[in-house]
Amino acid sequence: MKKIFIVVILIIIGAVGVIFINSNKIPAEDFKAPGKSWSSSKKVEDYFVEKLRFTQSDLERQKQSETVDFRPGKGSTLDAIISNLNYYGFIRSEKALRYALENTEDKTQGNQGSLSVGKNGSIDIVASYRISENMTAWELADTLLNKGHYFGPSDEYGYMFMP
Repeated sequence: MKKIFIVVILIIIGAVGVIFINSNKIPAEDFKAPGKSWSSSKKVEDYFVEKLRFTQSDLERQKQSETVDFRPGKGSTLDAIISNLNYYGFIRSEKALRYALENTEDKTQGNQGSLSVGKNGSIDIVASYRISENMTAWELADTLLNKGHYFGPSDEYGYMFMP
């Protein structure tokens, strides 16, 4: 009787574990590139108009480029970076980008003041990253971890996005 009770308890614990694991699973769709047509609170073009005072002709010129510079800036946090990329339509899911950042190999050493990501990763916050709405969460994570152009704290423009 005790053995049956123990087996039943173990089965219940296993079932609860499977349910928990599946509830935390991130859908594969969330890792895909959002593209220009992805619905988001704002688009980077809105940022250019509001912050850089772009005119319509400036926007037309910018449309010829698929990428923009992303500059996190001093005082940035990992949550703020992920949230801003989501707000401006560069990712489909904050959870997916966080997972991709934590599970992408960082092949570069971060500079002083960089943000820690996962076990061994880092993002330089006084750096520039060439990004696009056509990047998957994995490509964006690789860019943020490995392809930054460090410019140091004395060379900061103060703008999050640059053409």
